[in-house]
Amino acid sequence: MALKSTFICPFCFGEHKISNIQFRCTNRRCKDVEDIELTKYENGDISIPKMGKPTFKATNKGLSIPTSAKCPECGSLTYAIVCPSCHNKLPESTLLGRDMIISVVGSRDTGKSHFVGVIINELIERISVKFGGAMEGFDDTMSRYRAGAYQKLYMDMQKLDLTKSSVQDVNNGAYRPLIFTLKLKQKGWFKEKVNSFTLVFFDTAGEDLNDEDTMSTVNKYICKSAGIIFLLDPMQFPTVRNQLDENTVSRASSVDWKQATRSDDIMSRVSKLIRNDRNMKSDAKIDIPVAAVFSKFDTIAQLIPEGSTILEISPHCSKKVFDMSDWHNVDNEIRSLLVEWGVESFMSQVDLNYMNHAYFAVSSLGMDNNPKENRKIDRPRPHRIEDPLLWILKENGVIKSSK
Repeated sequence: MALKSTFICPFCFGEHKISNIQFRCTNRRCKDVEDIELTKYENGDISIPKMGKPTFKATNKGLSIPTSAKCPECGSLTYAIVCPSCHNKLPESTLLGRDMIISVVGSRDTGKSHFVGVIINELIERISVKFGGAMEGFDDTMSRYRAGAYQKLYMDMQKLDLTKSSVQDVNNGAYRPLIFTLKLKQKGWFKEKVNSFTLVFFDTAGEDLNDEDTMSTVNKYICKSAGIIFLLDPMQFPTVRNQLDENTVSRASSVDWKQATRSDDIMSRVSKLIRNDRNMKSDAKIDIPVAAVFSKFDTIAQLIPEGSTILEISPHCSKKVFDMSDWHNVDNEIRSLLVEWGVESFMSQVDLNYMNHAYFAVSSLGMDNNPKENRKIDRPRPHRIEDPLLWILKENGVIKSSK
């Protein structure tokens, strides 16, 4: 992999030259100083700044990426690299590997929290292993994930609460993404090598996508995405709800569908945000791959024609490549359902705004695992949850596809 000259910080999304990286002293005896950059990042009051060890640039001016530096205050050697803008510690893969910000968006109650909570566990335990690699958390990511979504879904076996808006609660974790390093083996000419990819996941409140001004401040990560997973809740389609019994609908929905923002409206706002960030013309198509995904597929499986590919188990992991035949079938089936259910306006938004897009359907919790009235669930056993993510990885050249 070619030496990078720039990187995108997975916390503040600022793009920086590698030569401008900074280090933070790790000597406990070194005196704490005011850290204005970190205070601003965490949305704090700069009149009450956070305190931390000094940050500084490396003194060497070579072509290689510096891996350590001496603190000018105490002379101690440190290996802790931080972003020059927000002073958050950076993973090694951000500097040496590929940046892969995966945005999971959708209106309120489309299942974003469940999708993120389950896909991370699947990546760690199954998907990365099947593709000959491994995934590990960066810094405190794994402990935050284990204490949060994993604890509730896999240990307590309970439905997750709706994510709070970061505007209403600045301390709800929305500003601290879950950052992982995905390592995959790749055959070279003479020996096998390992490529590293920084995967960044966010769980954004649906209402943070309702207003363009809010989006431009708290959802900046969308503009830097390597791929967007756009979740659609079938419970928000009248033609679908009318074919299901009230108990199924109420257990699958936490909010009144009439209060939810239309998916095509959110798609329009997301597209405008990206164009503004990139200074693009209003009619120019965006090159970020978009996976449009039916969430909560378990609740609508009864409406799917018998023999449909989407009812079958995903084949990609077992084949260790992205199966193009399976994808074509699923994509066509979902497009047909969207037309049948009268959601052409969303399809039109996707087609007009993005060069590359595909359709999927997933169940994060699994078939026959719709939350009970007391919010209890069985241990998640997801159906096809890997498909949209693997498609995005394939589109970014991370994994191979079948010919």
